[in-house]
Amino acid sequence: MTQGKNKKLGKKKGQKKTIDPLARKEWFELTAPVPFAAGGFGYTCINKSAGTVVATEAIKGRVVEASLADLQGQSDQMAWRKVKLIIDDVEGTRCRTSFYGLDSTKDKIFGMIKKRQTLIETQVEARSQDGYILRIFVIAFTKSIKNQQRKTTYAQRSQIKDIRKKIVEIVLKEVSKKSITQLLGFFNQEVLAKEIGKATRTIFPLQNITLRKVKLVKRPKVDAQKLREFYDDSNRTKTVQIRRKGQAEDQTAVNLIKQGEIDKEQAQVQQE
Repeated sequence: MTQGKNKKLGKKKGQKKTIDPLARKEWFELTAPVPFAAGGFGYTCINKSAGTVVATEAIKGRVVEASLADLQGQSDQMAWRKVKLIIDDVEGTRCRTSFYGLDSTKDKIFGMIKKRQTLIETQVEARSQDGYILRIFVIAFTKSIKNQQRKTTYAQRSQIKDIRKKIVEIVLKEVSKKSITQLLGFFNQEVLAKEIGKATRTIFPLQNITLRKVKLVKRPKVDAQKLREFYDDSNRTKTVQIRRKGQAEDQTAVNLIKQGEIDKEQAQVQQE
């Protein structure tokens, strides 16, 4: 068949234009509620408003995850604790979030598991003072006493049962008399682990008592007044580090300054 008779033969297919997927994205800053020290801790993106879909409404209900070290403004402490937050409101380009759950990294949990000891895990469903229903998972490990000759530290089934009962009593008691904001500070300071350790000392000595996970089962409706309470800066934890007079500067910064001075001297020598 000749080219003149076939209309499709001589036509070339047009190439599709490559469009950057991020060109139609809109960025929003994430802000953390009280008692976390860091106001803004990251950014999230969503497709720009088009048609009946509004970006500020579509982003509501998104769950984000951040390290507790980032939220508290600390680089080395509690980095293994993961905090889940849900976006409830948007003001301009700032997203206001509220608590949605806690979790732990796998390397932290795996690092505590060892041979010749008993792992005791308990889960409790408790209601906070302001109506939040939380499912709390606590893990603990048996430890050897001083001058113990036996290699193993296994707990009996009756002792495990008594320890679980004590943990349930302590968790229900503490959660029922605190609001969700107070509970976040309570969980972050690991106060619960100390109380459980004291209460179970007579049954069997425990170590590495950790709040492994907190799951939000049900929460009350979050209105504008509740969000204002979550973002009251007077209740926010302050962890800003101030360098006092005479205190040594960061060693990395000192090294960079020295390297800059050396490079400047070498450049002057080459010019001469």
